Amino acid sequence: MLKPLRRIFPFSEAITGASVHSGLIKAAILGSMAVIAVPQNFACTASKALEEKVQAHPDADTYAEIGNWFGDHKQFDCALEAYQKGLRFEPESAKLYYLIGLTELVSGHPDKALPPLGKSITLKPDVLRPHLLAASALDAMQRHQEAIAEWQAGLRIDPKSIEAMDGLSKSLIEEKDYSTAIEVLQGAPQNDTLTLDLALAYGKAKMLDKSAQVLSDGLKKNPASLPLTSALITIYVNQGHFLEAVHLAEKADRLHPNNIEAERLLLRVLVLNEDTDRARPLAKKLLALRPHDFDFLYLSGTLENKTFQYTEARKHLEEAVAINPNHYNVRYNLGLALLELKDYAGAKVQLEKALELGATEPEVHFHLGTALRNLGQNDLAKEQLKIYQQTMQLRNARSHAASKTAQGDQDMVAGDIQKAVADYREAADSDPQDAQISYKLALALDRAGDTKAESAALEQAIKDDPTFALAHNQLGFLASRDGDSTTAEEHFRLAVQSAPGYTQAWISLAATLGMESRFSEAQQALASALKLEPNNAEALQLQKDLDAAQQPH
Repeated sequence: MLKPLRRIFPFSEAITGASVHSGLIKAAILGSMAVIAVPQNFACTASKALEEKVQAHPDADTYAEIGNWFGDHKQFDCALEAYQKGLRFEPESAKLYYLIGLTELVSGHPDKALPPLGKSITLKPDVLRPHLLAASALDAMQRHQEAIAEWQAGLRIDPKSIEAMDGLSKSLIEEKDYSTAIEVLQGAPQNDTLTLDLALAYGKAKMLDKSAQVLSDGLKKNPASLPLTSALITIYVNQGHFLEAVHLAEKADRLHPNNIEAERLLLRVLVLNEDTDRARPLAKKLLALRPHDFDFLYLSGTLENKTFQYTEARKHLEEAVAINPNHYNVRYNLGLALLELKDYAGAKVQLEKALELGATEPEVHFHLGTALRNLGQNDLAKEQLKIYQQTMQLRNARSHAASKTAQGDQDMVAGDIQKAVADYREAADSDPQDAQISYKLALALDRAGDTKAESAALEQAIKDDPTFALAHNQLGFLASRDGDSTTAEEHFRLAVQSAPGYTQAWISLAATLGMESRFSEAQQALASALKLEPNNAEALQLQKDLDAAQQPH
């Protein structure tokens, strides 16, 4: 039996960043207008009642009403025509300019939306909605800095606007200004959208533990939230904690009985965890409810491959590929089914496409080699077998490293530091380019008092990952302890550059600058720390120390 890949679907989107601000172009701002345009191959005729009304009382408000009717019916060209007619009666109507900008935006023309929205803002600068739409249009055009100014203008009008906070934080994240995004969101109202934004900001700042904590806290306040549940499952999956992901998905399913989205989430996690017995009846149920749903087709085909139902798998996976041709794991699973059905040419096409789309798993090369060999392309088959053997060796080494790392973690908890050092060393030997293992080895060596070896392990960590903020911070600490403030400052600056949301690194940098009597720079660094954690005791004490150091004696 051919084995499907373990990576079933990309869990990353919830934390590592969807596109900005699509939520703004929804009912909260747009009323009942739809987002998808249709061809305008007909005369602009509104309802009979509206046509009679405009004949009897042609004015700006009536034409605005007609434009809204056309917008509700996806006739955007007609809506624009109606609003323009309204401007003949009221040339300085902020409302009509807003509606024109709105219509251009929802019909896919953010560049055309900006001038009328700008006019509406000029006429009535204290109205919130035009600022929000202008910011959304700017973000759609990748002009994030200008969008930030509009989101901030919206917050000045309504400091509690969820849409403005959401938009501002996402724009800041797009600009990689994670610390400011965190600052904006830390005092924000309790809201699922803003909680997800804060978790995203921490995740982008490479602070997954903080991200997970934010989501866990959010779920304590709102245990039934599917978006928060999905996002936390994302982190568990990315960390390899599949059992925790399953338990969380099961809880969501219990809290939302017969909810298809909760069941979708559970099905994904069950398939990922290779719990075929529980996944099969759920997949069958969901596919019957939604026979053309990509997830249910794909996951059903994956399960059918596992249970030797290759003809059924082929049917479902071909339909899934037609829906989403750029999903490499669907291509891989279709290749498996075709290989078992002896359609070697078809399998070759699908497996090559899977590699083109980013598949890195050894099995793809192995099965492609099988297809090539059956097609008589022996030299190409040997090349694929060689790649398979190399990648399997790497996978086995990483698997052994993961096992020894887990053992080292247990030894650290038990207080057996020397055994932890030995386990981490063995893990590092098996996977010498894993920065996390080198860092854990360094922490164990620190506990063992072997500073020289600790420093070497940290240097290895940042060699493998130059943006590893935790390793830079620890190297800065060692340099500072040795009196080398120049090297310490260098590492602390690299730490905050790599992870702007890393409070401790900002505090360490501020302390180092303070020791050099560079008080202005120290205060700036400390301000960054306090933006992230206003009640951080160490930062508050350092602030007192810096203030005292600057007082005349």
